[in-house]
Amino acid sequence: MTTMQDTSNYSRAFYETFAAAIPAGHTALEADATARLAPPEAFPRLLEVACGTGRVIAALAARGFDVTGIDANVEALRAARLSTPRGRFVGLDFRHIGHMRWTFDVVVSYWNSIGFSTRADDEDVLRAMATILRPGGRLLLDLYHPDWLAAHQMRGVRDPRGALVDRWLEDGRSCHRFEYADGSVDDIRFNVYRPGEMTDLLARTGYVVDAPLVWWAHDDVPSAAYARYQLAARTGASRPTSARSA
Repeated sequence: MTTMQDTSNYSRAFYETFAAAIPAGHTALEADATARLAPPEAFPRLLEVACGTGRVIAALAARGFDVTGIDANVEALRAARLSTPRGRFVGLDFRHIGHMRWTFDVVVSYWNSIGFSTRADDEDVLRAMATILRPGGRLLLDLYHPDWLAAHQMRGVRDPRGALVDRWLEDGRSCHRFEYADGSVDDIRFNVYRPGEMTDLLARTGYVVDAPLVWWAHDDVPSAAYARYQLAARTGASRPTSARSA
């Protein structure tokens, strides 16, 4: 069975094989950094975009945030609700985030959980995120670096967890094919941006961007030496209007 996916609707096999294997210390690092960059005392209302099974959102709730998670994968959301009973979870494709009626103090997206459609859609999504953030609200993005991906392409590599993995770059997208032990296959593709490209895109869509981070700290600069980088941005004094009508 093959599932072709062009959104963030990852399969159960992906979550069980890869997401479940992420060390607890890495999740704690992400949650601690979020609380440092957007302290829950000042930014209590948090939205995680593409929250999946709730790996990070549970840790964010434990650090004092009033959490909401959205994901297009209803099965994953059921697991998220179990992990964080006091959280609020909505089955929603993030491309429709501008239709949400709630306002948030901080929006977060981990592990390149945006970019699964067109680049024009990415711009619309970022602009829509600004409309649901309060003035001065925070946006935290965790993104793959295309130069690292270019240096770490692979074909037919058996992952330690048993999946057969292909990973390559094509037309500005990171392409991943995972074949699992049960024979099922995920084909997942998402847009990738260099730090300067994403900084320019954020500036066009209503944000002021701080210096990029590596491993959620300013100790180094993003490069091909690191798989991912992070950007912390804030909205202006007034909330922008969405590029598309509701």
